[in-house]
Amino acid sequence: MIIRSVNTPTRRQSIKKNFSWRTLNIFLSLACVALGLTYLVGINDLTVKGFALKDLKSQQQMLMEANQDLQAKVLGLQSYASISPRLQGLNMVAVEDVAYLSSKTPVVAKK
Repeated sequence: MIIRSVNTPTRRQSIKKNFSWRTLNIFLSLACVALGLTYLVGINDLTVKGFALKDLKSQQQMLMEANQDLQAKVLGLQSYASISPRLQGLNMVAVEDVAYLSSKTPVVAKK
């Protein structure tokens, strides 16, 4: 035989009293705020990195163009048409006859 009194709360009633909607709402609100802040920080970081990457790509393009200009200048200065007038101003003597040394027998050095 089970006797229940009117004033004694049952187990189900005590669980209902311990569960508070207000606590759940506060927890969910704080979780939403924390996730929102995390999202904003992540988006901000990606945006800053995107701008930095854009700046670096434009700098790379400028350096590549400057490199091509310098290579064209080097090729122009190394050309015969550029070197010939500069050589005339140095008063150098032109080579007419070149003599090469050659040995008729192969020579090997011994220790």
